Amino acid sequence: MTQDEIRQLVTALGDIVTVLRNAHAEDKAEVYRQLNLRLVYDPETTTVRADVSLGANRGEKVGVRGATQTYSQHTVRLSTTIPLK
Repeated sequence: MTQDEIRQLVTALGDIVTVLRNAHAEDKAEVYRQLNLRLVYDPETTTVRADVSLGANRGEKVGVRGATQTYSQHTVRLSTTIPLK
């Protein structure tokens, strides 16, 4: 991703935070599912690990030698650990 593409993504995500804060639980769940959000709780450290895959399962068709096609996938993975105490 270029710096401009990253900047645009961050700007767009700022608006999403406000929308999700006020959204119904079912709508939030659908957004999280589409983002491939995974939350894992660690009771020993009382932390939650959050992983998101943006762009997973979204490929762009690239033609190779006429009828043959391959798919090039562009995925961004974000991960963090959040302390709960």
